[in-house]
Amino acid sequence: MKRKQRFFKLSAIVGCILLGAGILLCGAGFVAMGCDLDAFIYPRVEMSAQAEEGQVSTETPGPGDDWAQAEFAPQENISAIEVQASLGRVTVCGDPDLAAPMVRYSPKGYQLEIQENTLVISSLDQSEKSWKWYQLLHLHEPSKEYDLTVSVPEKLLDSVYVESGMGAIHVSDLEAANVTVQGDMGDVTLDNVAASESLTVTQSMGRVTVENCQGGDLTLENDMGDTELSSGSFTEGEITASAGSVGVAGSTFTTLTVENDMGDVNLSATQVSEAVSCAVNMGSIGLDQLASPAITLDADSGNVTGTIAGRQEDYQITVETDLGDSNLQDQLGEGSHLLQVTTNMGNISLDFAE
Repeated sequence: MKRKQRFFKLSAIVGCILLGAGILLCGAGFVAMGCDLDAFIYPRVEMSAQAEEGQVSTETPGPGDDWAQAEFAPQENISAIEVQASLGRVTVCGDPDLAAPMVRYSPKGYQLEIQENTLVISSLDQSEKSWKWYQLLHLHEPSKEYDLTVSVPEKLLDSVYVESGMGAIHVSDLEAANVTVQGDMGDVTLDNVAASESLTVTQSMGRVTVENCQGGDLTLENDMGDTELSSGSFTEGEITASAGSVGVAGSTFTTLTVENDMGDVNLSATQVSEAVSCAVNMGSIGLDQLASPAITLDADSGNVTGTIAGRQEDYQITVETDLGDSNLQDQLGEGSHLLQVTTNMGNISLDFAE
């Protein structure tokens, strides 16, 4: 107990020192720039639609309107979508009433092109104009919205790629062989997406929410923010987080690997037909009716608690804990299933549902 108290006390002291050092460095940098907020700038985006004659019809905004619209012809046979946005909310969604993609966007800022059956939508950077960083926080003047909405027919696409530097991303109600989403700063939400080969989400800072999605391989990477997956169905699943909680609920996999550096991991009503592995460096692991014939749980500094579907006698159990209590003991019998639980500093409390 005393070792635990010393560990947490030392961690708190180190954290305070690092926080103070960070504040001092930020202040020094601000002074070095002459205390000028304008020294911190982001590129400003101008928006315009460009397309060859016959490929797209555009509806320009009227007086007071803050949007434009582009509709593509079905004969263009667009089979892939690629979006590269700098700033603003990006929405890509399926629409059963469409025969070809339609793009709705704020004025003055996106280039639209068709490249080998791929609709490419990218921001136009104008270096002579810039955003002050504090305008994004509404400290100077309200920032304008640079939202983009791409509506696609309900048909199988080859690929969908969405990238945004700053802003939320929402992808829903579509089907593609490969779906890739990359966000830097802003929440990412996927809902009712079918990716027959792969679904990949990479996030730097923000929440990642994946609901009612299915497909082949699933890869979720989040550097800073919570990650939630519910009602999913995939073959191989790989979820990696650096700082933030991870939750998986009501989902099925062939194999599942979850790794988290700092934050809790919760697996609820999840079925993994072959093997599941969960490793947490600083945080706890919680289970609720986890079902799998091969389960590996490793919490370096945190507890492992919850329920496992099935009977205890069906498992060969290996338990190891350095500083903590466990309600399970090693069990090497004739069971065909495997359960391995390891903690360095934390308790183990696992029950079986049957």
